[in-house]
Amino acid sequence: MMQSDYHHYGSQEGWESVESGQLIDSDHAPSNDGFQLYLVRDFGSVRVSGSSPSYWLQLRGRSRIESREGRFALNRDQWIAFDRDSAPRIDAERRGLMIGFSCKPALMREIERHARIDLMPGDGRVDAAQRRALVRLWRGCATAASARGLPNQRLAAFRMLLAYVHETQHELDELLERCPGRRRARQRQVLGRLQRAKLYLRGNAHRVVLMDELAQLTSFSTWWISKTFHAVYGITVQAACVNQRVQQACELLRESRLSIGEVSHACGFDSPCSFARTFRARMGCTASEYRALQASGQKSASPAPGLRTRMRLAAP
Repeated sequence: MMQSDYHHYGSQEGWESVESGQLIDSDHAPSNDGFQLYLVRDFGSVRVSGSSPSYWLQLRGRSRIESREGRFALNRDQWIAFDRDSAPRIDAERRGLMIGFSCKPALMREIERHARIDLMPGDGRVDAAQRRALVRLWRGCATAASARGLPNQRLAAFRMLLAYVHETQHELDELLERCPGRRRARQRQVLGRLQRAKLYLRGNAHRVVLMDELAQLTSFSTWWISKTFHAVYGITVQAACVNQRVQQACELLRESRLSIGEVSHACGFDSPCSFARTFRARMGCTASEYRALQASGQKSASPAPGLRTRMRLAAP
């Protein structure tokens, strides 16, 4: 999808186009029956209010996001979804292009209740077919919002978009079954909070995250979140934190010229020796070997066989 594809739309016609140093606050953006669509590109910025869940998909380049869960970088085909009090700020880099939406809590509750569709916090990646489908539905929603039709038509288009976003999160269905709770609503609540904890680990991959921080974020006790996190994801919070920091180190080794010692410090390890042991255990090679393999275009460096399943939790 090219930037020119959007030139015939305008913010007054159902969605906000944000670019060239502009900053849009969702509280002051025009709303379409409880939801708002965004296209962010070329140094544009969006700040979502602390009461609206939101979803973002990177179509080109890179964007930076800062939220209550931490700091994130999104590359092409990566998505991220935030809970209602995450209050993310999205900043597109040069030639960056992303689409997204936010939704008022009342509308989201109504959709969850009647259509059993929810927006779960988390992050991941879409394939080419999913990206095309999401863009088509987003544009259809924008077209419906720009038309002066019935509110039901606009809401129907938004529900279709939300339903497909929910479908791209299908891997969470298995996790939902592992969550404690007699009612489905309770299980969704538990998984939503655990997903926020997982996002928090990724957003703070530069340091060791304390259990007390996750307890405060999720409103669960440290004992309960530790036990439930392990039961749902099959990995302890501590191991997940280490995996995220190793993934962060991999990104820095690929994309920066920092020394191994500087990468170790940037990822919150106590010493280069501790980093070296941990990196080799997770990745099956040294950090220097990993950098050399990536520089030569080889992709053979991968997590050690016994840890591949655990490392999937840390993958963006």
